[in-house]
Amino acid sequence: MELDKIPDIAKYLSAVFLFAWIGRSTVWNFLPVFFENNVESVFLVGILTSIGSAIPILLDIPVGNLVQRAGEKIVILIGLLTAIFPPIFYYTAFTPLLFAGKLVEGAAKSLIWNGSWSLTLKSSSEENSSESISVFLLGINMAIVIGPVIGGFLIQGYGFGIPMALWVLSSSLAVLVYYFYIGAETEKGLKSSTEDLLHRNTYLNDFHHLKENWVNLRQELSLIFLYSIIFSFYWLAVPLLLDQMNADFTTMGLIFGFAALSKIFQFIFGDIADKIGKHRTVRLLTVLLIPTLFAMSLVESLVLTGALFFLARVFTSGMSPAIHGIFDEEVPNEIEGEMTGFNELAKHIGQTIGPFFAGTVASIWSLNGSFIAASGVAGLILLASLIDF
Repeated sequence: MELDKIPDIAKYLSAVFLFAWIGRSTVWNFLPVFFENNVESVFLVGILTSIGSAIPILLDIPVGNLVQRAGEKIVILIGLLTAIFPPIFYYTAFTPLLFAGKLVEGAAKSLIWNGSWSLTLKSSSEENSSESISVFLLGINMAIVIGPVIGGFLIQGYGFGIPMALWVLSSSLAVLVYYFYIGAETEKGLKSSTEDLLHRNTYLNDFHHLKENWVNLRQELSLIFLYSIIFSFYWLAVPLLLDQMNADFTTMGLIFGFAALSKIFQFIFGDIADKIGKHRTVRLLTVLLIPTLFAMSLVESLVLTGALFFLARVFTSGMSPAIHGIFDEEVPNEIEGEMTGFNELAKHIGQTIGPFFAGTVASIWSLNGSFIAASGVAGLILLASLIDF
């Protein structure tokens, strides 16, 4: 990879995301266990975990439209400011505020990711789009490796209070880094852009643009949707599986951090996708993922479970640059902001279904059985990558 060819904005966003996610990652992987201790229902924990992705389903299209009008930078800044508040709600352990925290987290997610994807894709060329995406994601990938390890030790020794305070602190620092290195200028005034948004048929007009480009985008959006189900399935199923196996928080943190190492090397998969083909990369990784997920339903060893989870994360993470690169190739530049909203919409619908899917299958069948069901979803990814429908 030639870093001098990667746009500076991807590098700056990577640094911002490192700050924004390092504190969050000390807690986030353990939240299903924290929720289960306070809600005491796997099905409800699944719903609670899904809310953070359900809210963006309502917001992604208007936020994508706002990005197109006001510009990415101001939208990302608002999202980073919003992201400071969820841990404050979670710390109360009061059920209604747990739901409120997920609502706020969902709003922040829509603002941050819609703006960041659009800004990164717009600043990169078609030849290095996958590598640019990988560099952009490097900061958050480093955070999700380091954060859980730190969080596991802290939670095991002191409970959830200190990690949640770190979440607030690191999110606040991310706002400062973003403001001083990237800025908050708008292409058109935020107030007038919002007023335009409220006085137009936002959903109708944007769906019209999607319809015009549907033939080119339907396969890509389907891949993003199915990939996101698998990605978010891990959020609920793996922490509860480890808890079921009587792993302590320190062990969980080490497993989460070890598994997340796969994302540190995501730029390698981006480079491979640019060289051998993005569709071929997705197919290869899916063929490897299916038996790995199935095997996770069978093993009883904590060590083997951790190793298989690492492999599953390697194969899943490797798909992301390729799938988003496919999307970028098909989207006209003049409507990239709006179509990024649909990209995020497909992703968040998938991420809403993933934890709900895991919680429902676990409550009806078993937690182990949910991994068999997840391997079936991986099979659908393979099918979607093979059929140019």
